[in-house]
Amino acid sequence: MSILHTVLRSPHVEVINQECRYPRVNCGGGGGEPARFLFTRCGSFALSVGRQACLARPGQVVFVGKDVEYRVKHPDDRGCDCCTDVWVDEAWLDALGLAGAGAPDCREFPHGLPLQDAHVEMLAGMRRCADALDAEEAVLAVLDGLMAGGAARLAAVRRASTRGQVRRVEEAIVARSGENLDLDELARVAGCSPFHLCRIFRQGTGQSLRQFRLQQRLGSALGRLGDGEDDLAALACDVGFSSHSHMADAFRKVLGESPSEVRERLRTSELRELGRRLVSRRRH
Repeated sequence: MSILHTVLRSPHVEVINQECRYPRVNCGGGGGEPARFLFTRCGSFALSVGRQACLARPGQVVFVGKDVEYRVKHPDDRGCDCCTDVWVDEAWLDALGLAGAGAPDCREFPHGLPLQDAHVEMLAGMRRCADALDAEEAVLAVLDGLMAGGAARLAAVRRASTRGQVRRVEEAIVARSGENLDLDELARVAGCSPFHLCRIFRQGTGQSLRQFRLQQRLGSALGRLGDGEDDLAALACDVGFSSHSHMADAFRKVLGESPSEVRERLRTSELRELGRRLVSRRRH
């Protein structure tokens, strides 16, 4: 069951909050839709276009081109997945370098936790009925940061021979992010030795297994804070931290703020200031 709510509609962009809950039906698109960027806040889903498959998860955005047919499946069949669906027109696609004959039908854009934080803050600001111009500028700043960061990370393209192994391990970690899967278990998922898995996973993602799992937990926690989560102890347990203090330490180390400070910022921040902050960050 999908619940959709449009938080911004303008001539160039539409931003839709999506919550996909069990039981799920008719997951996918039959074409005839604008190009879109899918920013996952909580959960994950695999999106397939022809023989190409992308994993949408916190810390990774999936782009789908205009009029492209796609299928969706969910690693966590009974979980709740939340994403921010950003539809853009041809003018914006062209400005982002994603228009024309060579444009991809589907593409993954890995990103870091600061951009995940910016995405969640952007959505929170729009929900407070922000000025349309400020909202559009915030979307452009987030997309610009995504393209800049994704281009650098995509330079280390995964080798075809190990791509499937890395993808299976990513899906296992995301689907069971609340569990502390050990190296041997993940190696069995990949069908290789633990040593080989550590090597190909870092080559393919630019992260260690531990870093990847931490990013998924922090990304999911950020998404839920943006959606108004109040019980921080329960949140820490749900996303896989051993305690509230463990989660708080991780937040401070990566974002420089505690979960309660992040929650307060998301409740009160202004989109205009977010846009300025993102632009300033890229200049430096």
